[in-house]
Amino acid sequence: MKKVIGITLGVLILIPSVFLAICYGMVRYQYKDTYMPGIFINGVYAADCTPEELNETLKKDTECPEFIVTDKDKNTYTFSLEEISYEQDYLSQLKRIHASQSVIGFAKWFFGEDIKFDEIQIEPDTFYDDAVLRRYLDDAKYLADNSDPKGKKIEIRRDHNGYYLYDETKNLLSHEKAVDAISKALEKGKFETDLYEEDCYIEIDYTSQMQKTLEKWENLARYVESSVTYSFGDKTEVVDRAAISNFIATDENGKFLYDESGSFYLDEDKVKEYVSYLADKYNTVNKPRTFAPTRGGYVTVETGTYGYKINEKTEREYLMNVIGNKNQLQRTPEFIQTNFTNICGEDDIGDTYIEVDLTNQMMYYYKNGDLKINTPVVTGNTSLGRGTPEKVCYVYGKERNRVLRGEGYASFVNFWMPVYGGVGIHDASWRGSYGGKIYKTNGSHGCINTPYAEVSKLYEMVEIGTPVIIFY
Repeated sequence: MKKVIGITLGVLILIPSVFLAICYGMVRYQYKDTYMPGIFINGVYAADCTPEELNETLKKDTECPEFIVTDKDKNTYTFSLEEISYEQDYLSQLKRIHASQSVIGFAKWFFGEDIKFDEIQIEPDTFYDDAVLRRYLDDAKYLADNSDPKGKKIEIRRDHNGYYLYDETKNLLSHEKAVDAISKALEKGKFETDLYEEDCYIEIDYTSQMQKTLEKWENLARYVESSVTYSFGDKTEVVDRAAISNFIATDENGKFLYDESGSFYLDEDKVKEYVSYLADKYNTVNKPRTFAPTRGGYVTVETGTYGYKINEKTEREYLMNVIGNKNQLQRTPEFIQTNFTNICGEDDIGDTYIEVDLTNQMMYYYKNGDLKINTPVVTGNTSLGRGTPEKVCYVYGKERNRVLRGEGYASFVNFWMPVYGGVGIHDASWRGSYGGKIYKTNGSHGCINTPYAEVSKLYEMVEIGTPVIIFY
């Protein structure tokens, strides 16, 4: 009985084992040349493909790239790898993956509850014609060797940007190092190289003459590598290398002059000339202004005392003191005079101002854009050559109970607001009417005579510094 049981158990064990062995053999035979299901290689489903077939598919999907060479100045150059018979091949790695396939792993994948695919990324082996590559690189102008120290020089030169150091001793390209760097990159499957980062540039030793030039440059650089950025409202003016190079003292032939210690120095007259240029450009005193009057249209007033005026002496001294230490400075200039609005520019009147229309003999006062006073006036007597001048000026004072004196007259006024020299706005108790043509034959000595009720209101509202536009 025991013998029968033993035989039965043996058969029961043997049959499944034989079945599994047969299945194993069938799977192994089925995929002896191809990949089993369940695997993606570089995004391509590999099942039932031979390594050779998959290799051709991957190669078709791979474009022959361009190689990028970057030099020390970050200029880039490219060449197609087709020019050097460049090829990529995945076969050796594909064969390795095929050989490592597991029937047991396939069974787990096939009978598993959750089917998961293996996704494998591989890099190709690369091949190219080294002789063709070298011939191409030897002919490439951007790889020309300039590492020979003979004839190299260091000089202080000048162009439109100012003085600079011309140095032929640094970053000299070694052609052999460049070729070696490109070859090594290709061997690693890389398609770009940076010649500077790969140490393809060399430097040569300085001669004694070169060393002297370098010492001069260090002395000069502390000036020309300085800068001052002036702020004029929303505009800036940079005293940069080009400007500072103009300040360096030279003789009439452009040769450097040196102080008692043998150093470069700034020519104060040239700095003064530059500050005058800034003043001419940004001062608004006595600059023409176009204005939209109440009567409509536009008028242009050519001169006046209103606006900005740079303190040229202060700015000249400032530049003389700060240029020479490689400082990068920000500066708001000092002004002898500023305007009422703090707007830097020719359009600086703003929306609070007094307007005197000489043609229509009217005066208006606007505050924050709102018309507060609208009154007829009497201005200077034009028949006697005392016409009120056309100016863009400003209220520079306020005074009560003043006696105005001039040749042959002394007039008491209750309100006095001077705007340009001896010309001002005031009441005139001796007048019974205003406006019209009175000014032509019975006008003032140049002042703006205003009715008492209106000038008293103006006196209370107006601030010193308020712009005054006087025009025909």
